[in-house]
Amino acid sequence: MKLSEALREFDLSLVGNAADSTRVWYQQRLGALVEFTGDVEIEELTISDLRRWRASLIERDERWSDHPTRPEQEGGLSPWTVRGYVRAVRAFCNWLVAEGLLISSPAARLRLPPKPQNPPKAVSNEDVLAMLEVAGVRDRAIVCVLAATGCRVGGLCDLRLPDLELEHEPARAMVREKGRGGKKSRLVFFGPQTVESLRAWIVIRPDSEDDHVFLGQRGPLMESGVYQVLRRLAKAAGIKGRFNPHAFRHAFARGALENGADLGTVSQLLGHSGIGVTNEFYGRWSVEELGKRSERYGWFEKSEEDL
Repeated sequence: MKLSEALREFDLSLVGNAADSTRVWYQQRLGALVEFTGDVEIEELTISDLRRWRASLIERDERWSDHPTRPEQEGGLSPWTVRGYVRAVRAFCNWLVAEGLLISSPAARLRLPPKPQNPPKAVSNEDVLAMLEVAGVRDRAIVCVLAATGCRVGGLCDLRLPDLELEHEPARAMVREKGRGGKKSRLVFFGPQTVESLRAWIVIRPDSEDDHVFLGQRGPLMESGVYQVLRRLAKAAGIKGRFNPHAFRHAFARGALENGADLGTVSQLLGHSGIGVTNEFYGRWSVEELGKRSERYGWFEKSEEDL
């Protein structure tokens, strides 16, 4: 069986068992493997092939210069991105073995690149406030919801008017986000500033039979539209750091942890299946941050008055 044919079968196995966004995630990464190795027979795929492919992702390689997930033209993909590619190939090869298409996985010894020392970047509090200063009514509500809830951009786009409970204390909304088998629902919570911004938007929201909270010129605002909104606000505010929707999710998680929330609570607020994911991607700190946390939470150096 050719590699491309096996990938089509793998994608078919995900239908009904994974969200569409997860299928696209696999297609992009595994499609890159076909591009690199050629459409070889799956029995011909070796660990050496996979290691050379992984090295090409890390190092500069002209064939990846226009790849959609490439962060910049001057170097390879980021370690976080490469780790995702390797995980995708591992899962695919394990599936080949489970289906009886291969006797053993050629990716069994394919190691993940080390995690970066510095955590993934989050949007800063100062940049969020700067974006709010230049935002119109709808865009202000978008920024507030992302910052206050840590919801995924898909949950923001699929938010419906009946999902909002603005009179509840605290206010809350039901969001539908990616999950195993499709979308799963969960509650997110927010305070007065976000309530005020949502109410202000709903008052001037165009009349429409569509009940999505956030509308664009041609209907419900799409994920790409949210990114464009944030990019426009970042440019107007002179922001040089991260501003993409997921950077708000990172900021929410790290802010909660910095304020003393435990991993279990943050995991539930983010809609994770367990604390392992929360810890891996959001519970990582720079050397400077660790020093501050040690000073804050350590007991030995505190005076008796502090204790």
